[in-house]
Amino acid sequence: MITRTKDLDTIIKATEEYKDSLYGFYPEEWIKCDSNVALTNEYGDVSFFERELPFVVSGHYFFFSRGKQALTEAKKMLREAFTGPYNIEVIRGLSPLQKLGARWMNKQLGFRSYGVVQTMAGPCELVILTKTEWLEGVK
Repeated sequence: MITRTKDLDTIIKATEEYKDSLYGFYPEEWIKCDSNVALTNEYGDVSFFERELPFVVSGHYFFFSRGKQALTEAKKMLREAFTGPYNIEVIRGLSPLQKLGARWMNKQLGFRSYGVVQTMAGPCELVILTKTEWLEGVK
């Protein structure tokens, strides 16, 4: 079951492996912003939706699940993000080029690539998924 969380321990555990490469991410501060949304499940997977504009968020996922299970859980989280009370119409993401699993997942979830951009973390693929595109692809 997908639920919203503001539990600091859940968020820290999910991001622990990546903490040295998460520039400007301070979990204690992030969860204080009510317009940010963290979704989790019974496996400890967490998706973050950081508010950028009134209906636009930057998405990040940190999963313990792998393979088909991760894809299934990510789809559930997208459903909650777009249909829950969060006012999300557009999700954008930046995936480091070397994170092939994350980039594959983005494609499977219906995100559209907008090319490579340079970031503080190095070159990343910019991907975007709108609620309209998501609704068209839901089966």
